[in-house]
Amino acid sequence: MYQVMMIEDDDHAADDLTALIKRYGAERKIEFSVTRHATAIPLIKSHRSYDLVFMDIDLPGINGMEAAELLRTYDPTVPLIFVTNLAQYAVHGYQVDALDFIVKPVSYYHFSMRMDKAMRAIARNRREHVTVTTRGGVRVVPCAEIVYVETQAHDLIYRLVGDKGDEPLRVRGSLSALEEELGGAFLRISSGCIVNMDHIRAMQSGTLLMDNGDTLYASRAKKKAALETFADYLGGSI
Repeated sequence: MYQVMMIEDDDHAADDLTALIKRYGAERKIEFSVTRHATAIPLIKSHRSYDLVFMDIDLPGINGMEAAELLRTYDPTVPLIFVTNLAQYAVHGYQVDALDFIVKPVSYYHFSMRMDKAMRAIARNRREHVTVTTRGGVRVVPCAEIVYVETQAHDLIYRLVGDKGDEPLRVRGSLSALEEELGGAFLRISSGCIVNMDHIRAMQSGTLLMDNGDTLYASRAKKKAALETFADYLGGSI
């Protein structure tokens, strides 16, 4: 469950943005909890942490840019997306380290691209490591060292950088739960395998060559989406 804060004083715009978030979540099988306020005061006063913030610029009282400056005093990393009809001010968003901006009216195409980018940022903020419990105890695994994870029976098999020829890391677990935890650069290519896109050397017609030398295959059901997602990832829009 991802916590989203929306600062938007226009009810219709807030409803439209909420619908876009729900559509994106339904398509990606991601759960979002959206908290909406018409002014920035609750965000500033609460100092509560969120996974993602959508901010209008033209707000009553404290405007979105001023609110973003205050937000950054206690949360320097939360992805911030400005949603505004004041396009001429959007460039100033980079002064408060805004992730991106969307100009109203918002189309789903442009929204989904920004959300893909936001989800990568959220993944980086949430976790750079995963903790797995093995028979020998707890092990911390850097996400960057995971090449791919596959299922065998009820076990998760971690294929890690540099473990060629070694016994792979094997733990009990749910691949779906791990996929949600990892997010970001990780891609589901079949019901039994997720891969780290940073370790894909080549991908063609659903055949993946990983940089550890392994060859993987996307299932027929996942192939089209996997190809599109990887192409977007290479383009920096996911």
